[in-house]
Order: sequence, then C-alpha cells, then structure tokens
Amino acid sequence: MAGIKFDRVSKYFGKVAAIKEVEFEIQDKEFIVLVGPSGCGKSTLLRMIAGLEEISSGQLYIGGQLVNGLPPKSRDIAIVFQNYALYPHMTAYDNLAFGLKIRGLDKKTIREKVMEAARILEIEPLLNRKPKAMSGGQRQRVAIGRAIVRNPKVFLFDEPLSNLDAKLRGQMRLEIARLHQKLQTTIVYVTHDQVEAMTLGHRIVVLDRGEIQQIDTPQNLYNFPKNRFVAGFIGSPPMNFIEGSITENGEGLHFKDNSGQLSAPVASRPELDAYAGQAITMGVRPEHIHAQPEKGAAFYAAFSADIQLVERLGHESFAFASLHGQPIAARLGADEEVRPPCRMPLYIETGKMHFFDVQSGLRV
Repeated sequence: MAGIKFDRVSKYFGKVAAIKEVEFEIQDKEFIVLVGPSGCGKSTLLRMIAGLEEISSGQLYIGGQLVNGLPPKSRDIAIVFQNYALYPHMTAYDNLAFGLKIRGLDKKTIREKVMEAARILEIEPLLNRKPKAMSGGQRQRVAIGRAIVRNPKVFLFDEPLSNLDAKLRGQMRLEIARLHQKLQTTIVYVTHDQVEAMTLGHRIVVLDRGEIQQIDTPQNLYNFPKNRFVAGFIGSPPMNFIEGSITENGEGLHFKDNSGQLSAPVASRPELDAYAGQAITMGVRPEHIHAQPEKGAAFYAAFSADIQLVERLGHESFAFASLHGQPIAARLGADEEVRPPCRMPLYIETGKMHFFDVQSGLRV
C-alpha cells in the first residue's frame, strides 16, 4: 500500500506560513494533482512528501508509516522535475541505469529494468544518445524512465511539462496518463496549469496561499466550485463574475446587476431566499453565455454588452465584452460573425448561474 496521509501538516519559512495545517489523504494507486497559482504552496507540499523540506508541524504518513524524520532515500519515492536533471555527459541508457548502479544491482538486473522502462516509454532508439542530442520531450521521457526503473511506491511530478511547447505538452499529458494506467502506482503531480490538472487527475487539490480550497473530481470542481477562488481558477476562460443583488417581486426572485442592465430570474431555494434584498456575486461560465438563444435551453436572460475583442480558435470563438465596466467573456459559434468594437445582445442560461457570498466568497 502506498497511500499518503497529511495530518495537520504545516510548513513555515521563518514566520511565513507556506502550508497551513493541511489535512487530507491520497489513496493507493490514485493520480492526484496539486494545482494553484504561483506561491500557493503546491511544490512545498510535494517536497515535504519527498523529504526535501522539513515539516514544521503535523504528521506525514506514506504507506501507513510516519516519515517526518525519514531521509528521502528511505521513503521509496521517485521525483521528476521540470528541468529533467539528466547527467549531460551520460547516454540515456547510463542516465537510466545510474541510480540502480548506486544501489548495487547486478548488470543483468540493471539491463532488464532499463530496457523495460525504455519499452514502456518507447525510447529504445534514444538509449545511446546524450541529452544534448534529444528534444525536450525526449529528455522528459528519459527523466520519467529514470524514475520508473526504481519501481517506487510513489511517483512525484513537479511541473514536468512546463518547459515544453504546447503541442508537446499535449502529447506528454497522454503519455503520463497512459503510464499511470500501466504502472498502477500512486502519482502526485504538481502544476499551475488547470488544463493539465483537469485532464490528468482522478482528484484535484486546489491550493491558495498555503490552504486547501477544495479537493474533488475534475467535473465536480467545474460544476460545483466551493468558493469564488475555485470557480475563477478552474476553467478557461475563467468564470465571469457580475456584482449585483437578489430582488423579490410578485414573479419570484431575480438577480439584478449593479448597472441595472441585467435582470435574470432565479429559482427559489432557502439558501438564496436568505439573500433577498442583499448584495451577491453571480458567476456564469463563458460557455453559458451566447450570441443567441440555443435550442433546447429553457430559460435565458438577455442583456447588451460592448464587444471589445473576439478570439477565434477555429472550432469556437470567444467574445470579450464589458457590461457597464465589468469584464464578460462569452463563447460564440465558430461561424458567428462579430466585428468588434460593437454592441450586441448576449443571452445567459439562467439555470447555469452560480452565486457567491460577497464577504466570504463561499458558494451559496
């Protein structure tokens, strides 16, 4: 078993808290992703698992064993860094074999392990090359292979794709997902890229300023964000936020933005009823704002917005607009003819609106 348990783990650098009483468990064979903006503490959390950072307080368990005082070499983990960390004077084969030689394995066993890793990663043709003769993606495969040959309990990945171009990142995401399916081992993966997080993780840990904001499956994070931070961080383009208030009239509850240009009916429920007459933040994702009502959707609220820019991606386009000074992004059809700057009506699917408390940021 190679589950990982954080029991009120904190990390301080002087008086600065980088990690604040983190408490959660990673299951055996789970692929979990730590995600958040720069400085949120995700790499510090990973380095504490590896034993590269001391824990200031709390307990950390790997496979049921308390590892607070255990040196990195005794934790049975392997880590892959973003800068590959290959020995430039060695061939790929020697880079893969080096750690095994240090451990005193015989040549036959070393060759078997190296060739098996090379087969899994499809890098057999690279084994006689040195790093300078490889592309970035090939170097990263060798770095991953060096971790595989050790057959560790836990794989740690620290932003391994950040040095690659967009096409290679997409390819390597598939490779890493395929690798997990083959090896069936525990993987903890750190990234600032929420697309990587959404496509790779069984569960995602969203961090901000050293605190866990939400732990959930990718789909639940997207559909049911716990607070405004998660809602704005997960999704590309991010969720739109419109400041306004909940009003009540003879027809029920409505959300009205502060400019008075948008009025959207809201289904009554106890949590929202309590906000009648109060300020609230409404959130809606760009894909739920359209240039015209779509067939099959039940309810829409229309408003006019000033379109400032259209980003065309081939299969779809995004319009970036302003609603009385508040930025709005809307997804358009690929063939939608919009020529900014212009003013045009947009339609919000009212059943897709989220609401957040203005003070706490929590989802209502």
